[in-house]
Amino acid sequence: MGKDVRIILISVCLGLAFLIADSYIAHLLFSVNILPFLIEDKEAFYDIYIRSFVFIGFLLFGLTVSKTSQKCHNAENELLSQLRLENLVAEISSNFIGQKSEHIDNAIEHSLKKMADFADADRSYLILLSSEPDENDIVYQWYTKDEGLGKIYNYPGRDFPWWMEKMASPEIVHIPDTSKLPPSASREKSVLQEEDIESVLSIPLQSGGKMIGFLGFDTIGRKKQWSQNYVKLMRVVGDIFIDSIERKNAEESILKHRERLARAQEISHVGSWEVDLRTKKHFWSDEMYQLMGYSPDELNISKNYYYERMHPEDREAFASCIELALSIPGYKFDVKTRFIKKNGNICILHSLGEVTWDSQGQQMLFRGTTQDITEISLAQEDLQRKNRNLLILQSTAMIAASSMEMEDFLRDILKEINSYVGCSAGSVYLFNSAEHRFNLCSSTGFSDKIIERLDCLKENDPLFTLIPDTKRTWITGKIDKIEGCLRWIIDSECIGKLVYIPIMAREDLVGVILLLPDQDSIISKSDLNILGNVGRQIGITVENIHLLNETRKAYEELKSLDKMKDEFVANITHELKTPLISIKGYSEVIYEGLLGELEDKQKQCMKIIVSNSERLERLIESLLNMNSLYFEKYHVLSPIYLKDVLDNAITSLSMKSEEKKISIIKDCPADMHLVYGNCEFLKYLFVYILDNAIKFSPKGSKVTIAVTESDNYTHIMITDNGIGIPGTCMDRIFDRFYQVDGSATRIYGGNGLGLYLAKNIVELHSGLIEVESEEGVGTTVHISLPLFNPDMHETN
Repeated sequence: MGKDVRIILISVCLGLAFLIADSYIAHLLFSVNILPFLIEDKEAFYDIYIRSFVFIGFLLFGLTVSKTSQKCHNAENELLSQLRLENLVAEISSNFIGQKSEHIDNAIEHSLKKMADFADADRSYLILLSSEPDENDIVYQWYTKDEGLGKIYNYPGRDFPWWMEKMASPEIVHIPDTSKLPPSASREKSVLQEEDIESVLSIPLQSGGKMIGFLGFDTIGRKKQWSQNYVKLMRVVGDIFIDSIERKNAEESILKHRERLARAQEISHVGSWEVDLRTKKHFWSDEMYQLMGYSPDELNISKNYYYERMHPEDREAFASCIELALSIPGYKFDVKTRFIKKNGNICILHSLGEVTWDSQGQQMLFRGTTQDITEISLAQEDLQRKNRNLLILQSTAMIAASSMEMEDFLRDILKEINSYVGCSAGSVYLFNSAEHRFNLCSSTGFSDKIIERLDCLKENDPLFTLIPDTKRTWITGKIDKIEGCLRWIIDSECIGKLVYIPIMAREDLVGVILLLPDQDSIISKSDLNILGNVGRQIGITVENIHLLNETRKAYEELKSLDKMKDEFVANITHELKTPLISIKGYSEVIYEGLLGELEDKQKQCMKIIVSNSERLERLIESLLNMNSLYFEKYHVLSPIYLKDVLDNAITSLSMKSEEKKISIIKDCPADMHLVYGNCEFLKYLFVYILDNAIKFSPKGSKVTIAVTESDNYTHIMITDNGIGIPGTCMDRIFDRFYQVDGSATRIYGGNGLGLYLAKNIVELHSGLIEVESEEGVGTTVHISLPLFNPDMHETN
């Protein structure tokens, strides 16, 4: 029986007891006439009012006591619930305090079970939303095994817009009865009912103003409404979860960074160090010990130990850098030192660091990194050496390519080699096979008196007997063993060593280079190999210069012979032209009947003589025009009428055009301007073009000449309907003596000089010539010649 019912029964019993005792009290009052009523009225009044009022008073008193008791009971329950909440929060908090990051997941799952028990839920879960859309959400959950619930992966998930929109607000999603979800949550409702979930409570979790997940509770097959105390608890625990997970992520991130840093330091041979300038305590990373060949338990780190293991030549620079770093705020400590490792090997360490200062200007920490750059330094030295080697080879090649004279080449190459080796004196000798000795061709760093003694090396000089292999580079420090002409120079100049470089061409020794390096010059085996390659390049260039000189000499001889040939051709053609003029002239006179009428057979024979005389004349003129001496002598230009030149050329070919019944049609403007050119050469130009047009055109066809003018040029277009030129031959039609292959060429004859001479005549006039042709259709020749301009052209 409840405490409230017991209080009401006690109140009723008190009221009944009062009624029983009240009759005696009322009789006493009425008997002494205290009340001014009749006996009957008094009894009625008492029965109706007094007893009812007293009974109600007792009843109200009982209810008041009952309500007060209920409040006390509720307050007691609330205090107990609050105590349970606080105990649960304390217990959950204790699960995370001092836990390592790898134990956080177990603590979360244990806490979810505790919360589900407290909230009377069948399943509790924590879902952390992934930041990447392709990744799964992180799910922690607890559920009662006897309910047959499946594991949550992405439920409730991102596909539930009503659900996610509310939690993103953020707003707590409290669903006491899932069947009463609104229509906008139809997707969520169907999924929840499939799982037989009757009640759901989801609390969004935020970090930095952004929702990162939610905490949820479900009941299966029964409805449940959670009070605000439960919601309050869930919010508090959710914050605990967020803090723990963020701490876990931070610790895991730090651990990963440390592992990556350690791995990176191991791969790159970089160690880190730190010195507390207040306590003088030193810290070295594991890689720092490994850089020096030790393990952490083998030595006690200190500045003095590091300083003692440093190469003696680097200690002063190292101490100076430390002093600057400790005295100048913001100074960047940067120093490279050689370090002697435990096994005695020397490595090169590069240290970078900086001193941290407090607000009062006091030194706090000196920390930085140290990297083993031995391999890098060796690689850089090797790269520099290779670049240096490539540079001398490139320079040698460039000097060889740009040198045409032997003296200039040897002087420049000796200067380049001296710069590469680092010496101030050297000499170059070339072998003279006729005299069996090496003659001095170039030298540097010697006085005239020494040069006189170095003017040659005999083939049997003692130097060559001392050298192991005269076809390979060689260096010696045993200068005292050298005899011969070099002995006096070695003694007088106090020379310490000698470098011998053979000059090779086709495996033959064609010369030598002798270098006298400075005392501090270091010449490695690699340097000698490069100098050997340089010697071979020099040998090739020396041979090329010799060949060039011989070629020049032969070219000059050929030029002399060519000049003699040109003069001979000019003379013989003139000699041939003189009798030809008489033959042609008398033949024309006889053919025209000026010395009497001829019979038909006689006239036919004379026509053949005249035609061949003209052909022979054109051949002789072609030979004369081909002769460069003739061009140089007769290329006088003046203003001329191009129409007269065309008429003259057409007339000279009239007999040939009449034989093939080819009509030459000329279309010229009536007011043509003067052209600046040579009348005789231009006549031959059009004769060559028209002769080809007539030669390769069928009988009865026509050849057209169209003349137009522009601002500065006259354009002549000569077109025929002949056999045309194959496209494969167009690139060579202007070559000397070139004739298009094929039977047609053999049928029509020709010497291959027409277009060649035409192009030369056009270029002599600063004009242009182009040919368009299609095989089987015909050919068009375009010629552009400059108009006469008094301001530009001279007149004779």
